[in-house]
Amino acid sequence: MKRILLLLLILLYLPHNAFANDRETAEQVITEAKKSYKKAVKLNNVWRDTKKILKKADKAHKDKDYVKATSLAKKALHQANMAIEQHNSQKDNYRFLD
Repeated sequence: MKRILLLLLILLYLPHNAFANDRETAEQVITEAKKSYKKAVKLNNVWRDTKKILKKADKAHKDKDYVKATSLAKKALHQANMAIEQHNSQKDNYRFLD
């Protein structure tokens, strides 16, 4: 899990031009973000703005602003993965409440 976090941090801090911000890249990142978001929903641990960011990424993609769509999708992906990580790190704390 630490490797995933490290990879996400590296991806977030690379300049936008480090990747080809074309249509396929935007679609791929949006798809990955949606998958992670669905996992977070199943865990009942979604972050407040993730869905809004995904909608903005979809809109930017439809408007053919692939740089913006990719950037927003990366942000949503990061939030969804952090929500999953948060759930996994805190799930043992809730056993004692039952």
